[in-house]
Amino acid sequence: MSTAHQVRKHVEFSPVRAFISATDIPGPRRAIECEMSRLAAEGEVVRVRKGLYWKGPKTRVGMPLPRPAEVALEVAGIGSGPAALSAAHALGLTTQVPATEVIAVPGRVPAPVRGTRFVSRSIERRILGLRPTEVALIEVLRAGPTGIEVPWTKVAAVAKRLAGAGEIRPDVIDEQVQHEHHVATRERWTQLGLVEPVAL
Repeated sequence: MSTAHQVRKHVEFSPVRAFISATDIPGPRRAIECEMSRLAAEGEVVRVRKGLYWKGPKTRVGMPLPRPAEVALEVAGIGSGPAALSAAHALGLTTQVPATEVIAVPGRVPAPVRGTRFVSRSIERRILGLRPTEVALIEVLRAGPTGIEVPWTKVAAVAKRLAGAGEIRPDVIDEQVQHEHHVATRERWTQLGLVEPVAL
């Protein structure tokens, strides 16, 4: 199978609304990039960053681009998630829409993505494989009551609902919070009461 055919098959079988990294396709880098560029010219994918493409739904006016936050989360990788106002908005704790999406990244901050800003956090977030929603909750705890526009008690209600739906894993968050240098984050997490305190 030629590299071009292999690339086209990879794109064909990729789900709609998915990112496609050229590094995930086996074969010569240059040949893969050339074929991906051809597919972009044909409207099969959209190039969002060097080596990174987006397969969106096809419409009469072209292929809609992914949101900047989606691109940023893909670039940032495992353990990343919304921070600051972006975190509060993601959890429904504010109606304010951030002008610039803020994404917390475990470890080194990657090259900028238009419309977003990266902030560096503990590398343990990647090691533990935190989900974006779990990161958002930790970031809300870090920011405290001034970061939301609803009563602070609403945070506990939202966290319990997310835990019940399986969208967050309290035991994993609890392990991560122990690595957080922000003392108030640990205290606010304990106050949520989602995990039983360890008996001494």
